[in-house]
Amino acid sequence: MKSFPGFSRKTVTVAALFIIAILPLTALVVGCGGGNSPEGAVTKYFNAMQSGDWNALKASVVPQKLTKDQEALAKQKFEQVKVKVQGLSLTTELNKSDKNKATVVITDGKITYTAPILGQEKTETRDFKSLQKEERVFNVVRVNDIWYVETALG
Repeated sequence: MKSFPGFSRKTVTVAALFIIAILPLTALVVGCGGGNSPEGAVTKYFNAMQSGDWNALKASVVPQKLTKDQEALAKQKFEQVKVKVQGLSLTTELNKSDKNKATVVITDGKITYTAPILGQEKTETRDFKSLQKEERVFNVVRVNDIWYVETALG
């Protein structure tokens, strides 16, 4: 290992390990676009589903007014299904007549759902390419310069 004047070998090793560990997380955060692009909004939506983060999911979709009961039911449904997404590739089709609307199409990747069905955990993996186009298309809208997935929570 290269020596760095003023730093012990242990300090340099710890710093290098920290950088190696944090780089994938940085790429994930930067890659999601934070909702500031149509594709970023869809990526943020899938990241929230995959991490099981209800608040992040709510933040990725168009703001909605739900009653407490509607939100509780939507959250319960959300928490019952576990999602894993792999190799997600997206393309964006901008709306020519409204700069605040776009369509994001999933062009590649796989999604795995795990959910309780009749008392047993069932898992299904699907290739996005095998899905009908309407199942791979997400409408997104920009509200106050932030892109959101246009879908109902309830």
